[in-house]
Amino acid sequence: MAILPTRPGQKPLGALADPRALEEADRQDRHRSEAIADACGEVEEDLEALKARFEMYFLGIERREPVREREEMKRRVAKLKGEFVRNTALKFRIQTLNARYLSYERMWLRAAREKEEGVYRRDLQRARRHAKAEAARQEAKAKARETFSGPKPAALAGAAAAKPAVPPAAVQPATAPGPRSAAPAPAPALATGVSEAQVRELHDAYVAAKKRCGEDVSRISYEAVARTVAKQGPELMAKFGARSVEFKVVVKDGKAVLKAIPKV
Repeated sequence: MAILPTRPGQKPLGALADPRALEEADRQDRHRSEAIADACGEVEEDLEALKARFEMYFLGIERREPVREREEMKRRVAKLKGEFVRNTALKFRIQTLNARYLSYERMWLRAAREKEEGVYRRDLQRARRHAKAEAARQEAKAKARETFSGPKPAALAGAAAAKPAVPPAAVQPATAPGPRSAAPAPAPALATGVSEAQVRELHDAYVAAKKRCGEDVSRISYEAVARTVAKQGPELMAKFGARSVEFKVVVKDGKAVLKAIPKV
């Protein structure tokens, strides 16, 4: 009487085994090993796909954490680990797959906990990048507000160099302010080397900048601008030892102002 194996693929004990029974047992063992190997391949592919799902979740692309998929993967890996396998290579493959899943699971659980506590590294890096980009946008907006298309500083400087500077004592204060339509008498060249035409350009640019900023321009007359140039020009030339003073219009903190630049 033949002694049959007690487990699939288990070889019989004793010398009375039927060769046909042994062949059938080997065939079943090979078939079972092939089925387990195929199952390992499917689990490995699905595990890498699950890893990609978790990566998308931690990057903020996926809104829902794939918890159910992780639990299902855990069950499948545990089932493979519990299979009786004689093939050494297949057994090592299952052990490696189980170790890989455990490593992924620890990483996912730690990252999920850090994400809930608000200390997840990628979230912090993303927040820093957003803050840096927002600061750059604010700085660009501030520079855009300060940019003004008035008279070119180079043109004013060239015109100033073409006219000889008048001693500060020769500077005459402008007359009382009045409307532009009153057509005041032409003013002499100012002590800063800026001519009347340049002062009028400066006045027009100043008024235009004030209007763009939504400010009141009813009190900004040509005479007021001329007095400012005549007063501040000699003072700055004497203070800094400058040969001339350049005036230009800039926008600062949402307001248009006159800026004096001594030329040493």
